[in-house]
Amino acid sequence: CHHRLSSSVAPVATHNRLLAMKTATVVLALAFGVASGLDNGLGRTPPMGWRSWNLYGADVNQTLIEGIMEGMVSKARLVDGVPTSLCDLGYCDVGLDDNWQECGSYGPDEWTYHNELGAPVVNHEVFPDFIAMTNKAHELGLTSGWYGNNCICSDSCGDRDDNKEESGVACYQGDVNALYQFGFDAVKLDGCGAQRDLDLWADLINATGK
Repeated sequence: CHHRLSSSVAPVATHNRLLAMKTATVVLALAFGVASGLDNGLGRTPPMGWRSWNLYGADVNQTLIEGIMEGMVSKARLVDGVPTSLCDLGYCDVGLDDNWQECGSYGPDEWTYHNELGAPVVNHEVFPDFIAMTNKAHELGLTSGWYGNNCICSDSCGDRDDNKEESGVACYQGDVNALYQFGFDAVKLDGCGAQRDLDLWADLINATGK
């Protein structure tokens, strides 16, 4: 009798656990919403490499980033007895995260890191030459990633309601122009500032033909 009771209770307990798991999944989905993305055939898998935030946070500079680049191609370690670099294993992207910008108050709208024309303002004390930095990455066989819609001194330049106001478009365009002028290969977009229109980002990036 005891064994028959156990066998009949187990399926009920399992059902209840499954129901609880399904309920938790629905609650999480409702809590976090649905992620948005661009279905343009690119970025089907995450880029393999390194980004500065988890190691340096806001205390980052060009010398540190270039040192990481050298480390990514160093063959100081052996894999199966063969000198091998991280890039040999596919980890070839070096990404700069937040705090490259010169925080301030720019133009009549008092943007925090874009000038009145919409161009991003770089802190040249810590990043004296972005072009030299990205050139170094390319010379080493690496790609170089940038960061936008920053969290540190997050900017109101752009339109939080995605109405593509003229001032907002200027900042999107300024960032896209800088992305290619500085020689970066990719950009990570955060959610702290006002530039949240992914379709506009995609349109402007695709319009460069690069």
